[in-house]
Amino acid sequence: IKSISTLEKDFLDAHKSGNEEELHNQLAKEESEKVFEDDAGMFKFEFESMEDYGDEIHYLGTLTCPDLVENGKAISGRLEGRIVFYKETSTTSPDFGVQINGQDFDVFDFCEGYEYELDSFIDYVVQELEEKED
Repeated sequence: IKSISTLEKDFLDAHKSGNEEELHNQLAKEESEKVFEDDAGMFKFEFESMEDYGDEIHYLGTLTCPDLVENGKAISGRLEGRIVFYKETSTTSPDFGVQINGQDFDVFDFCEGYEYELDSFIDYVVQELEEKED
């Protein structure tokens, strides 16, 4: 029992008490508030935390985008980073990337030709997160 996670323990407790449907609904609600996907299935953002710097808000998390093929090898499009929201101009900037064998790749390497779709998705995520804050 010591090796199971808190979530697994909560599930077992809920099942024991007959509240598994309530726990499932709570977990689904929490996930819907933290995971954002575009309609085409090209992008997904898993929100982890927010940092407010006064003039900027950083939404930290993991962005999943199309894999990149570099020199015949696929590089996973699962990128750690942040969405930076500039309050004064109400603009956003995605800051995601990965380093492979000493070479840096940023989100735009993965989304070449899909910059508009990426920008639209980032704007959608920020709008949703701002609404949840209110």
